[in-house]
Amino acid sequence: MRLAVPSASNRSSPHRAFTLVELLVVIAIIGILIALLLPAVQAAREAARRAQCTNHLKQIGIALLNYHEAAKTFPPGGIWWTNSTTDVNWHLNRGSMLAYILPFVEQGTAYNQFNFNTNIAYQRLGPTSPYIASTVMPFYKCPTDDSSALNDAAIDGVPAGNLALFSYVGSKGPTRTGDNAAGRCAERAVWDAYNFSTNDNTPAGPFTRLGRSYCCKMQDVQDGLSNTIFVGEVRAKCALPINRGWAHGSNTNGMISTIYPMNSDTCLKDQSLGACRWWDNWSTEFGFKSLHPGGVNFAFGDGSVHFLAETMDHWTYQYLGGKSERKAAAIPN
Repeated sequence: MRLAVPSASNRSSPHRAFTLVELLVVIAIIGILIALLLPAVQAAREAARRAQCTNHLKQIGIALLNYHEAAKTFPPGGIWWTNSTTDVNWHLNRGSMLAYILPFVEQGTAYNQFNFNTNIAYQRLGPTSPYIASTVMPFYKCPTDDSSALNDAAIDGVPAGNLALFSYVGSKGPTRTGDNAAGRCAERAVWDAYNFSTNDNTPAGPFTRLGRSYCCKMQDVQDGLSNTIFVGEVRAKCALPINRGWAHGSNTNGMISTIYPMNSDTCLKDQSLGACRWWDNWSTEFGFKSLHPGGVNFAFGDGSVHFLAETMDHWTYQYLGGKSERKAAAIPN
């Protein structure tokens, strides 16, 4: 009797494991693929955030036009007098552009909670209630802005964590900013030379925080609404006054100027790298800023939104910031 001998094809063979070299090669390939994919994923996410930011600005731009239709004037950038609680004119702090357009961004309920006949900056509905301006308005915040939702610094006696921050402000265009000698940036004189106006009562752009003296009308915009910057982006962690929240009359609305270059780095909370990098220097802190790569989103007077490159010609930037070319008589050839 012959025994069946299994053929070579039927014999089981031991499993062959990866060598260390092969495992390292596989890991390296996976790492390379991830490195190639991450920028694309991040770019897609930023594109989505920028689109949402654009939509916010579009909503604000349309609200400004609707406000003008109702009031025959654009809202004040702010109505502010002083930051002294003992000053008899303190009651003139009656709010910012962002507070005045609330009914036109479907926030009439929040608007009606304020008493605009007195200082609205830190009003409450009751002695122990939260500040009205602690309400986070998502459409006032760019999703790319990495600033916190609420103020991260105590200001005017209000502790941190009590006032909602924002990413959009009304522009005063090429109007020189008021002085603060103690924290003055040494480069300020270079940029101040680009001004078309030195007086916040007669701003070169459409907004001023001295709204008790001036509110822009369409006929004032002689360069055309589609050629004039009305609103742009800011970063709350890079300018101390933004910590006053979206309702305050001196929260940078009507204070941010096109004079200072876009995306000037003023995000340090001390002067360890000089006043020009400090967030309370009353000069470069009042430039438009964003975390979008390469520039900033702006809403123009006709409600359109445009992304302007931070490398654009600086005089061209001033012309877009000014509402009338007659203000530009001092521009050199």
